[in-house]
Amino acid sequence: MKKKSIKVITVLLAMVMLFVSSSSVSAMSLQNTIAHRALKQQIIADKRQYCNFGMTTIKYVYADIDGDHVAELITEPGYGYLTQAIYDYQNGNVRRVATVGQGDFTKYYPKHKVIYIKNSGHMGVLCDYYYKYVKGTYKMAARAQKDYGNRSYDEKPVKITYTVNDKKVTKAEYSAYVKKLTKGEKGKSFSKLKWKRY
Repeated sequence: MKKKSIKVITVLLAMVMLFVSSSSVSAMSLQNTIAHRALKQQIIADKRQYCNFGMTTIKYVYADIDGDHVAELITEPGYGYLTQAIYDYQNGNVRRVATVGQGDFTKYYPKHKVIYIKNSGHMGVLCDYYYKYVKGTYKMAARAQKDYGNRSYDEKPVKITYTVNDKKVTKAEYSAYVKKLTKGEKGKSFSKLKWKRY
C-alpha cells in the first residue's frame, strides 16, 4: 500500500512539474512574440533613419544576449558613430541598451550578462571593452586602450592603458577582473549569428 501511494505521488509530482515547465516555456514564447512585434518597428525605424546614400537594407538579428530567454534585436546601421546597436524590450517599451561605433560587438556572455568589443576605434587608438548589464542597460566595466601612435595596427601598440570601473589599473588587475567578470563562460560570437537584411 505504501509503495502504491509513493508511486501515485511521484506520478502526480511529475505531471505538475511537466505542466509548470511547459507553462513557463509558453510564457517565454509569448514574451518573445510580443517583444519581436515591438522590435520589428525598431528595425523599420532604423532602416528609415540610416538607410540612405546608397544603402537600401539594414542588417539585423535577434539573439538572447542577456540570458533572460527573450531575444534582443541587434541592428547594424554601419556608420562610424553607430556601427551596431542592441535593443531590448523592457516593460512594454523598446530601449537601446548598447551601441558600438568604429567597431563591432565581438562576443556576448549571456549567463553573466556581459558584452565584449574588440578593437573599436580609429586614428591610432583601438580599445577592447567589456560591458556589464546593470539596471536595464550595458555599462562599461573594463577597457584596454591601445595607443599605436603612428604605427600600423598590425604592429604592437606603443602604450596600453587598462581601466576597471573608470579607474586606471595594472594589466594583472585588468586580467583578473575580466576573468572574474566572465567566470569561465565561453563567449558566443556575434559574427556567427544568422544575420538577415531588411
